[in-house]
Amino acid sequence: MLLYLLYWLLAPILWLLLLPACLVNKKIRHHWLNENRSWKSASIKIKENRRKRIVVLFHASSAGEFEQLQPILNVMDRNRFFILQTFFSPTVYKSEKNTLLADAVCYHPFDFFWSALFFFRRMNIQYYITTRNDIWPTHLYTAKLMGIKTALINANLYRESHYKFYLIRSFYRKVFSYFDSIVTSSDRLKKNLMNLVPENIIHTIGDSRFDRVLERKKAAEDGLLPDSYIKSKTIILGSIVPSDYPIVFFGIKNYYSNRQNNIEKKNHRLIIVPHEIDANNLQKISNNLNLLGIDFAYYSEKDKLQESCVVIINKVGILADLYRYADLAYIGAGFSAGIHSVLEPAIYNNIISFGPKFHIVDMAVSLADMRLAIVIHSRDDFLLFLGLLDDNEKLKEIQQKMQNYIGKKILVSKKIINAIF
Repeated sequence: MLLYLLYWLLAPILWLLLLPACLVNKKIRHHWLNENRSWKSASIKIKENRRKRIVVLFHASSAGEFEQLQPILNVMDRNRFFILQTFFSPTVYKSEKNTLLADAVCYHPFDFFWSALFFFRRMNIQYYITTRNDIWPTHLYTAKLMGIKTALINANLYRESHYKFYLIRSFYRKVFSYFDSIVTSSDRLKKNLMNLVPENIIHTIGDSRFDRVLERKKAAEDGLLPDSYIKSKTIILGSIVPSDYPIVFFGIKNYYSNRQNNIEKKNHRLIIVPHEIDANNLQKISNNLNLLGIDFAYYSEKDKLQESCVVIINKVGILADLYRYADLAYIGAGFSAGIHSVLEPAIYNNIISFGPKFHIVDMAVSLADMRLAIVIHSRDDFLLFLGLLDDNEKLKEIQQKMQNYIGKKILVSKKIINAIF
């Protein structure tokens, strides 16, 4: 409660700090200068096109959250609901302000009471829905005060500190008490949430990202890599960071003892996808491969891809579609800040591994518990993981189990809508 009161008391000070922040931060400046203009445009659309429809506000701070919302927006009944989509980040606002998934788009207000009150009244909001960890305490309080229904979808309360440390727990308990319904993806996350809210408002349904990744899989671009990457056994190192390099390059060095000759003789392929594709990072990866005597091509070198067994991806935005070529997938950052998404490789029935810092991703915890993913603690663990390429029976067994697991998780968007409305 103390942190919650402090949050409210600091609001006027934070508001005063916005002006100097606008001078030094172009993203804050764009939001601040264009907020009212976007509200006016959305308000006009609501007045002219709403008719008798219920106004539902879906909020996504950034592109990642909007990806999670898209499957739900796709199946919303637009004859019944008027969809107002808000964004906080100028990056996603600029790119999605004309999206056909919503009837109107505008900036989400900064989290001040006066902004929330004015905004909700002006837009005639009846439902306020956010996703994952995108929680605005003042807006939730104001919505409750005004009788607006509130919901959190894809809730991901994974840190024990959120519900075990008194000050943090009291803050989150107060904030979460303003939600009318919370949708989460697993019993583990539900159990965490029950430390803060009554069980009856929690719905364990699934994660809308499953539907989104499935949609992307169906629409995936063909021909990103030569067919040889599908016909061979292929390993992908997905979104790796420098802390992964000692692990993965040790494994490659020892698994392919004769380096290039071994790779060609086994008819294997290796796809290396760095998390950052700056020149310095690409150079570090190429240096490691050169030291091992392994030939490679950059993805941008199209004329070399057909003959190359190893490719370094120097293009952003295609990793999710590259998992279709892989049998084994190592997910990066498990030895630093925490792993990236495991959903995309799972959709393609990859056998997955990652470093020990995987608890921030609920699906990774589930896969590890069911032994559908392998936790890498050391260089030798990664070497053993590569050895699965030599065990066809084990490969097929895990891939079949993964397929069965994914089959139970997809198409949850309509269930989420039913739970909320």
